[in-house]
Amino acid sequence: MKRYQECNKITKLWRRRWYLLIPFKFIYSYVRYFFAESEYKLSAKQKWSIYIGEAQYKMKWYYTTEEVFDRIKIK
Repeated sequence: MKRYQECNKITKLWRRRWYLLIPFKFIYSYVRYFFAESEYKLSAKQKWSIYIGEAQYKMKWYYTTEEVFDRIKIK
């Protein structure tokens, strides 16, 4: 399977379906852990970031080392 950046538009659109689940997962986890008494709770921003990362992992969205070094050099 190709990585996300190398796919055509139709495949990219199909893979973006994972983004549609993020708000539902976020609300579910927020409600579920809001009432739980635990020492370790994540902030809403941390949970959102984790769900974004999970969706991008399922989409095969990653950067090669050359792309990372190019982005670092630009900044």
